[in-house]
Amino acid sequence: MPQLNGNTCEIDELPDGVTVTIRVTTNSRYTQKITVTRNDEVLCVFAGSGERNAMTGQSTVVASSRAKLQAKFEYQTDINAEWLKSRQLKSGGPYTVGNYNIMVIVAENGDDSDYNDGILELSWSTPA
Repeated sequence: MPQLNGNTCEIDELPDGVTVTIRVTTNSRYTQKITVTRNDEVLCVFAGSGERNAMTGQSTVVASSRAKLQAKFEYQTDINAEWLKSRQLKSGGPYTVGNYNIMVIVAENGDDSDYNDGILELSWSTPA
């Protein structure tokens, strides 16, 4: 399970050398931002808003056993407003089905309590 701390999480359960697909969706009228880093290097930043699992972005990274991925969840209530910390995170996985693996981290910004305002999905395949 990822280590959750406020509006950030550390992901350390990824197999070394696998290509991980990162997919971000939103379910909020407020703009959500998820920043993925490794060793303080920004790997990708996703920002967007929308309902019904609006696709915000997708990227890939190669996992390394020497460095954990970190994700920071933020949102803003008005255009050009300061970024606020998402209030709480929850996670699930990694789940394995055959060679396919998926892990999900969800954020709640406090306007309701459905834990789907910002959604970070990480998926990868492991060798057979």
